[in-house]
Amino acid sequence: MAKKTRQTQNPPKPKEFHSTPFGILKGVSLPDDAPAQPLKPVAKLPVEVLDNGQNLFLQEMADVRPFHPTAKKPAPAGSHPLQKTAKKVIAELNTAEENTFMQEIGRLKLDTKFSDSIPDDGDIQPLSGNRVRQVKRGIVSVDFQLDLHGLTRDEALEALPRFLRSARQKLQKAALIITGKGNHSPDEPVLHQAVASWLRDAGKEHVLEFAPAPRELGGSGAYVVFLRPVQ
Repeated sequence: MAKKTRQTQNPPKPKEFHSTPFGILKGVSLPDDAPAQPLKPVAKLPVEVLDNGQNLFLQEMADVRPFHPTAKKPAPAGSHPLQKTAKKVIAELNTAEENTFMQEIGRLKLDTKFSDSIPDDGDIQPLSGNRVRQVKRGIVSVDFQLDLHGLTRDEALEALPRFLRSARQKLQKAALIITGKGNHSPDEPVLHQAVASWLRDAGKEHVLEFAPAPRELGGSGAYVVFLRPVQ
């Protein structure tokens, strides 16, 4: 009996993977004169602006520029603006009153000559600015007053010496004589000028100085008279 010979069988090799993606195009050819197709531009989508609060604020503030105010110098200590204004107003009022006083002195037509010598006792001197300030500030009180309104020229000149003599006897330094401004006189303020003339001449016995009163005491319608002390 013949022996069977065993033949060893080798396993079959696996097939290798081959990818041929362009295989289906084998044999396909394009004509040489086929025009190239232009590429269509891609349409741009509009950018959507967000209408929110931040964008609105930036749009509104686009034209705004920073403001740089001029730096003010600090006011020195003790120089309050209201204090400066009050001092300025008071100075202007004092200047205006002194100007009015000088104008009224000019209207009196006083024939006065100034010299460095000491005046005689009988001379009447013009009322100085210092005297006016003393009256305005109340340093020299004017308690005695004589109102000549409604009197004739003769009646007024008769009343003047009695009034001044009485004021001197009561140790008054100054007195007020009210004449009125004479605005209603037909020609000129007769009584006003007559009193000034009397004080300058016949009144030397009683009068040291006289001048139109400050505004608060009647202004140009009255005279402040400084009296001679009783000997």
